[in-house]
Amino acid sequence: MPVPQQGLILPKQTAPGDTIRDLARGTRPSMPAPVGGNGPIGGSGRGRSGGHGTAGIAGIEVLSDTQGVNFNDYLHRIYYIVKGNWFAVMPASVELGDMGEVSLVFKIYPDGTVVQSDPTLVYGSGKEPLDRAAVSSIRASNPFPPLPQQFHGPYLELRYTYCYNEQTCPAGR
Repeated sequence: MPVPQQGLILPKQTAPGDTIRDLARGTRPSMPAPVGGNGPIGGSGRGRSGGHGTAGIAGIEVLSDTQGVNFNDYLHRIYYIVKGNWFAVMPASVELGDMGEVSLVFKIYPDGTVVQSDPTLVYGSGKEPLDRAAVSSIRASNPFPPLPQQFHGPYLELRYTYCYNEQTCPAGR
């Protein structure tokens, strides 16, 4: 019989619903500790903690005409919603150093919904689990909060770039 290794600690697996409940209560979601990603919106988005795997959203880029409406507060809310859902489905391979970059485009309609065909992959990492986690983070966040009432456009189109253990992860190739 195999003998278990002493000191082997496996990361806690959490369900997406646990993360959503934690966010609703205003508590810190249960996420794998070694995964970072605490950067500012539009910044590098990469975080480090203890030399383990890192992950971050490198940038949120608004692609549609904002009609002069300031979306800064709205984008911060969206960032944290997506990030919480992304961390909930993060592949364990990221913690082991799996690398990649994924970019997605999607539209948020005035009521906060995203159509079922979105998001669209602009470019993938070449690794299906990494690409799937990024796509799932958007789908699990749907519906988003409604767009600001001052905005009268048909939708807000966004481009998200996700980084997995990348030393440099430019927002857009």
